[in-house]
Amino acid sequence: MSGTTSEAETIVSSPLGPSPLVFNDPNDHENPKNWSLLRRLFITFIWIAGNLVASVSSSIFSSGAQAISEEFGVGPEVVTLGVSLFVVGYSVGPPFWSPISEQFGRRYPMLAGMALFTIFCIPVAVGKNLQTILVGRFLCGVTGVAPIALFGGGLVDIWHPEQRAIAMATVVGIVLGGPLLAPVMGNFITASHLGWRWTGWLSCIMGGSCTVLVFFGLPETYASIILQRRQRLDPAFKNAPKETGKWRKFVRVYLVRPFVLLGTEPILVLMTLYQAFVYGILYIVFSSYPIIFREQRHWKLGLSSLPFLGMMVGVFIGSAMIVTRTVIAQHASRKKMAEDPSGTPPPQAPERRLPLMMAGSVLLPIGLFIFGWTSAPNIPWVGMIIGSLFVGSGLLCVFVTAMTYILDVYSHVANSALGANTIVRSLFAAGFPLFASYMYHGLGVAWASSVLGFVSVAMIPIPIIFYKYGPRIRALSKNLMV
Repeated sequence: MSGTTSEAETIVSSPLGPSPLVFNDPNDHENPKNWSLLRRLFITFIWIAGNLVASVSSSIFSSGAQAISEEFGVGPEVVTLGVSLFVVGYSVGPPFWSPISEQFGRRYPMLAGMALFTIFCIPVAVGKNLQTILVGRFLCGVTGVAPIALFGGGLVDIWHPEQRAIAMATVVGIVLGGPLLAPVMGNFITASHLGWRWTGWLSCIMGGSCTVLVFFGLPETYASIILQRRQRLDPAFKNAPKETGKWRKFVRVYLVRPFVLLGTEPILVLMTLYQAFVYGILYIVFSSYPIIFREQRHWKLGLSSLPFLGMMVGVFIGSAMIVTRTVIAQHASRKKMAEDPSGTPPPQAPERRLPLMMAGSVLLPIGLFIFGWTSAPNIPWVGMIIGSLFVGSGLLCVFVTAMTYILDVYSHVANSALGANTIVRSLFAAGFPLFASYMYHGLGVAWASSVLGFVSVAMIPIPIIFYKYGPRIRALSKNLMV
């Protein structure tokens, strides 16, 4: 594992040098990792709630595509921009939210993001022209991405690495499952007397509820901020000269660093590209499923959304796979320590997570091929649901494992690494729906899905390469202390 500063020994820099106020005491009650299990679970629940709001809102707009198209007299491709612009906002937001959180902590950026998101949902719900609605969707994406950009660092704050894998699998399961649940909710809302505008009001209500939850329930968890507050109470530091050039440092370290990492770190680049591709697959289904189930199979609006649940179940199966593997690994580690209580267990390399990513990289193309070649209307729909189970589980395993691997490798700059990662994968997610209709109409469902399957097969070597050569690659990095 990269030789970063120990999580239990976070040091605060000051004009007087390293502060003696550090979490040297393993039982320090102010260390978020020492908080009660119930409190840490509640904080994790808040991150889950924030991510659920953002992920559901990102795709629920697609449910009203036909109704919006008819109301404003535009083509469906124009309405698709409502989904794409939201996800473009996912790319614009992280360069702001991630570094802000590393400078000012987790609580206030999360609170500001959710409050602004709630406000920007209103023009989407009441807009009298499509321009207002699309601008509102973009601003919702910029602000709504705050929990997605911040939760990685938030989980690093309160969980040890193996515990973090379970928390990460749960949160990312929501991030990936939320967009699949949204069309089911949205289609039935749109088909009811409420109409498509209530998809916007639902996002607003969810955002407002989460804002209240964050205000009353989310404490500051970032160790540097906690230690700086403790430091200011120490009389020895009251007369210390104030640090200058903080904003220049902020721009150089926090705004520029995500792009430096993305341009110089092969681990981050390849893992991000893989994640971006599978994230794009998640959003391409919002354009492909209506073609498959409404146009070709002639299902009604509400009923045509139910197949999304197949992929969502697959996502939850993938989450269960990760949790099960993590629990087994923890049990084996405790058993080994019990057999040799005098020995100190060696630090575990980040590459220990990659075998599950290898499994996911195989499940994903298998699912895409099954889905594509059982899509003909004369073939029972069950085959496509089976394929979507494989796609969902493979997608989750790849996505979560890549993210936890990135967190392990770049733990000391977690939000910068994840910020760069979020920018790229969000651009993929924004672009995929724009060409999905042309690809599925032009190639047909079978071959369009097969193209995605062939690209998935080409990416299978990525986790294998890092599993074998990861330590050597990390040793060559100028951004890591190995």
